[in-house]
Parts: sequence; structure tokens; C-alpha cells
Amino acid sequence: MYARNPIMVGIVTLNSDTFTNPTLYSIIKVLNERGIRVILFCGFQQTPIPYELNLTSYADLPKGLFLPRRPDYIFKYIYLFWSAIKFIKKNKIKNLLAVDAFGLVMAGRISTFLSNIKIHYCSFEIFFLDEIKQHTKILKVKKKEIFYSRNLTSIIIQDAERKKLLATENNIKPSFTNWFYVPVSPIIINNSAAKKYQRSNFGLKDTDIVYVHSGSVSLWSGLDSIINAIEEGLPENTFILIHNKNKFDRNDPIHTKLFELRENGANLVLHDELFENYGDYNSFLQCFNYGITIYRPDDGLFTGKNISEIGLASGKLSTYMLAGLPTLLSECTTYRNLLMQYKIGALITQKKSLSYHIKSHSLKLVNKVDCLEFYEKVLNPSEQITHFITHLIK
Repeated sequence: MYARNPIMVGIVTLNSDTFTNPTLYSIIKVLNERGIRVILFCGFQQTPIPYELNLTSYADLPKGLFLPRRPDYIFKYIYLFWSAIKFIKKNKIKNLLAVDAFGLVMAGRISTFLSNIKIHYCSFEIFFLDEIKQHTKILKVKKKEIFYSRNLTSIIIQDAERKKLLATENNIKPSFTNWFYVPVSPIIINNSAAKKYQRSNFGLKDTDIVYVHSGSVSLWSGLDSIINAIEEGLPENTFILIHNKNKFDRNDPIHTKLFELRENGANLVLHDELFENYGDYNSFLQCFNYGITIYRPDDGLFTGKNISEIGLASGKLSTYMLAGLPTLLSECTTYRNLLMQYKIGALITQKKSLSYHIKSHSLKLVNKVDCLEFYEKVLNPSEQITHFITHLIK
């Protein structure tokens, strides 16, 4: 099946978001456009492969890093692991992209049985040792991640701050130089075939001022600040639209509170439609005036220090900028520095809350064109992805 084109690249991941992760999607798309086949080793078929990624396919891999307890499952686990190794060897795959800690550990294990394999680490989530002390299995994964970080060919990270964090946590030597800064951001979208949304689809008027929060609907994503802003009262003809990337759940206390606010007449719109592609999502976002990007670290494995310096790992900020939405941002080093250079929004602080900014119309003088230019200068990943792929297949 693959003999006609000897060039293949493997992606090893235990995550389920390959095709909705804009960085991975863009890398796969560019590789396919260059006639390079991409083999996705993920242990399970996540979602149907997008039709435009016509040189991409799945291959066998165990579902996790730890051996199952049942003897028959152990046999299957070992069989799938060796199937992956045989596939890589048969098809002469020389480059593996390892996604996050679990992907790196699996790729590292594979590399011990194969010579001349190059591992390129794609880091989106960072585990911090002081946050995972009580999680025995995660701690084992972290130690193995650090071990396999010693022999990496290159690393994709989002910005300089997150590079510092990963280098410190994984004991990566200062002499290592093959870092590629690739923001979690979609490549510019052709909206010609996208679904066309209008404000009337959401019960809104063209004269309304609408702030959109899109993504996870949890305390760590700033829902306490949004609820407070609503309860303190929004200006006339001002609305907050909350788009949940999952379905709303009335058993979730935060979701229940939002339903109560809406039923009591708050200027609140709740929406949980799934988008088939970034074109549709971009069309949806362009219906609104402003974005809300808030991260509140808690004690979760992925929502502690990992989001305290979220920086350019925020796909939310990137998609808002691509849609030209001036944005209210929570405090972190990267955002403070960016707002000193680019007029793309305003910073939410203890003194200037989300409610303060909405009531003060803080974003009124921020222009859409400035956000689009910021995307082009800072967030457009095209150049860095091209640079990485040139390095990958040289």
C-alpha cells in the first residue's frame, strides 16, 4: 500500500484530539501536501480522518503505557506494540513525532528496539513534579518523560516562557538548540465553504454588544468571573455568549447556575453546538464583538501550573485573533508583555475585573484590524511549521 512513496512520518499519541489540535492538523496537512504519508499511531481510531488529509492513516499501537492485568489483554498489548515496531521497520520510518508525555514515553520505548529513529517532541501539556507527587502512575510517566527527553532531535513548544518551564521540568540542557516555537493556532482559514452564521441564530440583534467565551465551561476557565460579571449587571444591550465545547450538563453546579441566570432574564446566551471544522468555527466567532480568555489555575493535573503561564498555548486566544476579536485576558507573563507591544485587548487584574472592563467599555478603542495583524505577526504558525518540516525531512 505504501511502497510507491518511501517517505513516511509517524505520529505517536495517546491523546484523542489530533485533528482538532491546530498545530498537529497543520503539520499533517503540510506533510500530505508535500506527498509525505503520515501514520498515526494512537492505539484507537479517534475520529474519521478529514477528507483533505488524504495521505494519512492509522496504525496499531497499545491503548496505554501500562500493562493490563488480564493475561489475554497482556498478550494483545505486546502484540500491538510489536506490530507498531514491525510497521515502522518495514516502511523505513525514520521520524516519529511524540505528542505530550505519554506519546514521548511510548515513542521512546519503540526507539529502544529500532536504530536511527529520530524523536521530535510536541509538547502541549506540561506535567510539574511538585504537582504530581501523589499521582503514582503519572509520576512514573514523568520520570520516563525526563529520561527520553535526553535524546530528542527537536522540540515543538509554543513560546519562550513555556520553553523555560519544559526545559526546567525535563532537565533539558541549555546546549540543546532545536526548539521550534509554534503557537497553538490555526493556519489562515478559507471561509468560502464555511457555514454562514448570523446573530439572529442566537437571538441577538445587530446592535447588541456581545462578548464570547468559548471552550471549557469550568472554574479554571474563568466561569466565576463571568458569573460575577452577569450578577453585577451588564450594560444595556450587552450580552455574554458562552459556547461549551462539550454538552451542557445540568448536574454540573456551574452549568446549573448558568441556566438559572438565563432563566431569570440575564443577558446570557448558552450554546454547545459542535463545529465540524475551523472554517465553521471562525464564521461563528465573527458574529460577535469581543472575546474572553481567562485561565484560573487549580490543583488539577492539567489545570495547575500548566495554565498559569498558558501564553501562546491558548488556542482560544489564537482563534479570537484570527476572527478579529479584541479580547479580555487573564494575567500571565506572556500576556502582560504582549499587551505592552500590541493593542489587542486588556488585562483582567484584581483591580480591574472582567465586570469592570465590560462596564467601562475597555475594548471600545481596540480595532479588529490590530487583532488580525497580531495574528499575522505573532500567531500565524505557517512559517514555523514550514521551518520545522524542512528540518524534519532534510
